[in-house]
Amino acid sequence: MQPSAFIPVLTLAACASAAPAPMPLAASGPTEVMVQGAAFMADLQPVPGGAQIGVTRQTAALGHDEGMMAKTVAQAFCAARGQSLDRLALGAFSGGLWVFDGGCV
Repeated sequence: MQPSAFIPVLTLAACASAAPAPMPLAASGPTEVMVQGAAFMADLQPVPGGAQIGVTRQTAALGHDEGMMAKTVAQAFCAARGQSLDRLALGAFSGGLWVFDGGCV
């Protein structure tokens, strides 16, 4: 066989390894997080291209003005797993829920 016959196979193999690794199931799902004496729920879920963390408060819906608190909860959630919140995570608010794209890294 000629050496040039292996080039397309190696090129294809390199493209396949560039896909993000799937999130382990044990890492996803809602988890209670306590911050400043209040109970929150952090929910890590896989999404196309990565992960996102949804943050809600258990007693009352979060407000649009509580993005910093929600981010603190997401950071505590990741820290409990020995990781940190993706520094590029952008928060979005929707009806009492703060969502941070990027997940834990």
